[in-house]
Amino acid sequence: MYSYHLWILLRESTREAEESSLIRKLDQLKAVVAEKLRDVVPEYPIHPLNYEHLLQGSVSHNRRGDSHDRMLSVLAWIADELPGSYGLVYWYDDEVPGRSFYDGYNVIVIARGSLMHRHDPFLSPVAPVVED
Repeated sequence: MYSYHLWILLRESTREAEESSLIRKLDQLKAVVAEKLRDVVPEYPIHPLNYEHLLQGSVSHNRRGDSHDRMLSVLAWIADELPGSYGLVYWYDDEVPGRSFYDGYNVIVIARGSLMHRHDPFLSPVAPVVED
């Protein structure tokens, strides 16, 4: 099984941005998301939230397929075009090599235009922390 759950607050910079420029980039991001995250739930994962914009969604498949690479390409776009964005992506693949060493969630932290890959300290290892 492969799944990911993402939550990213979308910002043009770490400072206050010009709204018209942000709206243009959000329109571009909507097109990227529609193409790359076509299997995400909800179908339209970009939401206004108290004068900000949030990308929030989940995917779950029996096999990873190309879902992970497509998600990474969206994260790279956000890091390049909206470097003030920040958030987390939790992902799990029960077929990933090395699973006998680390049976847990992986986390991608997006902040200040960078992607950092980490192991989750809260819900991992999956057995016995969240499953028997």
